[in-house]
Amino acid sequence: MALGYVRDQQAGGLPLEVTGFVGRDQELREIGALFDKARLVSLIGPGGVGKTRLALRTARTALPSFPDRACFVELSSLHDPVLLPHTVAAALGLSEQGDRDPVGLLVSYLAHKRLLLVLDTCEHLLDACAMLAELMLRTAPGVTVLATSRQPLDVPGEFVYPITPLPTDREAVQLFAERAAAVVPGFAVTEANRKDVTAVCRRLDGMPLAIELAVVRLRVLSLSDLAARLEHRFQALTGGRRGAVPRHRTLQDAIDWSHDLCTPREQLLWRRLSVFAGEFDAEAAEAVCGGGELPAEDVLEQLIGLVDKSVVLRIEAEQTRYRLLDTLREYGAERLTQSGEEEAYRRAHFDYFAAFAGRADRPFHSDRQAEHLRALARWLQNFRIAMEYGTATDDPELALRGLDLATRLWTHWIMTGRMQEGARWLERGLANVQQDCPERVEALHRLAWILMVLGQCDASEPYVLEALAMAERTGDRRGVAYATEFRGCLALFREQLAEAHSHLDEARRAFRALRDHDGLAITCFIQTFGAALVGDVERAWEVSGEGLRALESAPGECWTRSYCLLYRQLALWMARADSRAGERDRLGREALALKLAVNDRLGAAITMELLAWSAARSQRFERAAWLLGSAEAFWTRIGGVRLFNVPILNAERDTAVSAARTALGESVYGELHARGAALDLAESVAYAVRDTDALPGTLSAPSTSHPAPGTAALPAADRTTARPPGLTHRERQVAALVAEGLTNRQIAERLVISKRTADAHVEHILNKLGLTSRTQITGLE
Repeated sequence: MALGYVRDQQAGGLPLEVTGFVGRDQELREIGALFDKARLVSLIGPGGVGKTRLALRTARTALPSFPDRACFVELSSLHDPVLLPHTVAAALGLSEQGDRDPVGLLVSYLAHKRLLLVLDTCEHLLDACAMLAELMLRTAPGVTVLATSRQPLDVPGEFVYPITPLPTDREAVQLFAERAAAVVPGFAVTEANRKDVTAVCRRLDGMPLAIELAVVRLRVLSLSDLAARLEHRFQALTGGRRGAVPRHRTLQDAIDWSHDLCTPREQLLWRRLSVFAGEFDAEAAEAVCGGGELPAEDVLEQLIGLVDKSVVLRIEAEQTRYRLLDTLREYGAERLTQSGEEEAYRRAHFDYFAAFAGRADRPFHSDRQAEHLRALARWLQNFRIAMEYGTATDDPELALRGLDLATRLWTHWIMTGRMQEGARWLERGLANVQQDCPERVEALHRLAWILMVLGQCDASEPYVLEALAMAERTGDRRGVAYATEFRGCLALFREQLAEAHSHLDEARRAFRALRDHDGLAITCFIQTFGAALVGDVERAWEVSGEGLRALESAPGECWTRSYCLLYRQLALWMARADSRAGERDRLGREALALKLAVNDRLGAAITMELLAWSAARSQRFERAAWLLGSAEAFWTRIGGVRLFNVPILNAERDTAVSAARTALGESVYGELHARGAALDLAESVAYAVRDTDALPGTLSAPSTSHPAPGTAALPAADRTTARPPGLTHRERQVAALVAEGLTNRQIAERLVISKRTADAHVEHILNKLGLTSRTQITGLE
């Protein structure tokens, strides 16, 4: 029996339910009516009463009233209240580029939205959630907040709606029947068994979680035995006095009973699993929780047992993941503390995720880069718990490793736009590691880079200089090379191009001598940007060519390769090399496909700007308008300054906007711009890569799309009216490998799947794209 919901989010950012929703019709009507007069509604009740499920169903029902849809923010595994605005911003798809704090970013983004924001499980972050909700009420008039908590937020304007257990003679019985049918095929409530079902529901006080846990026992007990055993437990608890058990004790006893019915090794795993924040997979469970009485090779069997008993939730996703329900995790954590094992298994948790981050970062340029970056984002809650443990310690060795973990995540901080959070963790780790060491050198120059991208060049300079001095003092040649690289980057951001190229040339020589391909490739794409700004095509090609050669051993690498291509595109544009316009746009389309693979919205925004400028110069004004709209939406979401606030680039953009607006007229331009802004990253890339002029459903007449060189032309109707391909992550992965020329068998070997599965993925891709052969597939991921 499955509890909860799947992680893949649809329907306006709300998780999909995987079990049926039972009853609560009156509550749904009353809460929905509250939205007409209140912008902050809090569902209040004890753990296990069903607040989250009711909030999700309420939000789904209310979606038509919110043009900008809904956003679900899960807070149960967030421990640090300072990270609340970061977490909400991430749930909204916002990044932290630029110098705005995350609260300011939220206010700016939501000020003109009509959106339902669901904050789930607020009780442990009560003050922070209250402050955020109050801010939304004051600054975002179109935003309604729906909160779930065990106590009110106590904010002016809050409407509190208490959630009580299900009526034991009706809806609780219906819930029992539905869940029991999933455990015992053919089960139904009849006149013969209704008395026992009702007795069970009454004894459990109609608490949904308690009913869900009890129903699992039907796998081994008859209904009458289940009712009798429940009655016996409660008589022992209350001395036979009916009604003497408060609701929180009803749930506690139900959990105690579920715990008692687990085998000793399942109980052991339950408490050890409580060190995870949010989700985990089987590999992590084996690595972290194995040991002593529970060898790692036996963990999976016990995990399956906990899933069968509905203690652990199995999350349906591309790769199976698991999580403990919040109330059950709290229970396990208490037991772990009582057992005296908490320190050992928190350390094991830290060790696992520190090693995981290390594998993702060294080497950074690998064929598995996109997979690693998605994994870092997926396990962020666990990384936060690990960094809390590793940066708040008096143990010098652990403090060093805690700093190193924050540093290893630099790719995540920059590519997801969580740079302010990354800077905060690095500063916290550096405060605990004051001695000269390679770990401090690397943390210093990574922090400096993050601050530069945030536009804080003056703040970054002391970190660069300290990193360089310490590396030279300790003979750390690699540290000297990286500090020199970022010294050049700093000069580049300050438009001191001669100094920048001098430092970057020096860094390239050092990386060559060290045979450090990661450092060399990144230095090359940074220096290519400097050459591109002044239209120095020869230098841009020379430097980016060296960067691309450094990546030859990792043909599946996406991030650095995409920037080399993008800045070649920019160099051709700034050089006014219109005779190479086809090559210039092809570079942009290739870069966009790579950007999608690593979800790099910053790079995608730059690329779409360049494609839009080119379209305007070619008098393809419909294409220019929607591309500008897409780029504008990404700049807004990442919260950064457009085009790094480089005046010459902003002037190019203004020229394209003026040309498209004049040619199309204000109304048509505005409609096309809005259509582009409404596309998500995958949709924008799909249309841009397919060289689409007019989007479906726009006011302008559809114009002919121009097939990208090397891409088979699609039928005109497909290019201008069809929805973009809604490929899954795995399908985009397969599409990229097909585009590289791999056979289905080679794809199966690369992705460690069966050939039959690879065949099916290719067939699905062809069907979704409306194609007839493998040669028509372009690499979208």
